[in-house]
Amino acid sequence: MRLRTVTAAVLLALGPGCRDRDATAPQAPAAPAARPGDRYTVRGEILRLPAPGASPREITIRHEAIPDFRTASGAAVGMKAMVMPFQVAAAVPLDGLAPGDKIRFRFVMDWASSSSAIESIERLPADTALDYGAR
Repeated sequence: MRLRTVTAAVLLALGPGCRDRDATAPQAPAAPAARPGDRYTVRGEILRLPAPGASPREITIRHEAIPDFRTASGAAVGMKAMVMPFQVAAAVPLDGLAPGDKIRFRFVMDWASSSSAIESIERLPADTALDYGAR
């Protein structure tokens, strides 16, 4: 549920603001249908793993910036480095991972359902330098 809240907040922040419109005024063409999904490969550090047997499985990651992140309409807006929760697909093993591990992960942002999920995770060497940008 927390992921949906974060996803909704991102969508609201990135989407156009609400405006009062005159019902007789010409309306802009309808936005194109949301794209089915975008995949991103990102590096980061695990901050929290789900409890054994938790559902949904959610992992908290401090991740690097995602410069090519796109909105549902396809606009390239990027995403700054941040800490956020991600749901993890059931087929993705979390065995052997621990908070503090540096990782590379791929997630899909499914705009049709306003959800995202990690599809793969690989541990990086402990001395991997991660770039979170200016604080």
